[in-house]
Amino acid sequence: MVKKVEDLQEYRDTKDLETRIHKLPSDAQTRIIQNIVSQTCWHGPATREWLENEISSQEQLETMFSKPIEDHPVEDVFGSEIRTGDKWFEDGAGRVVLEDNAEDYLVEVTGVQFFRAIK
Repeated sequence: MVKKVEDLQEYRDTKDLETRIHKLPSDAQTRIIQNIVSQTCWHGPATREWLENEISSQEQLETMFSKPIEDHPVEDVFGSEIRTGDKWFEDGAGRVVLEDNAEDYLVEVTGVQFFRAIK
């Protein structure tokens, strides 16, 4: 008895992961790709379990950021206008930050320092 590739569980699982990734917005897909590269370079091969967790994390983020709110703030803490369809978050102190200003928030409000490896 010859089995078709399409009948293998591994094939079905792979197609399921592909479908889940394609349903995500392009910025989430890009984050997954960046994380795969980082995982592979620093920790070794990305396993199926790792990839499933990565996709689930991005799906959860999209769900959290995609809740439509009719009565949203007009601008964020940096003065940027928040328009329909924009993504933003509110920290524990009630500061509203537009997604595009998240790095500024991390540097200016929380004091995070960013570094870049050159070798």
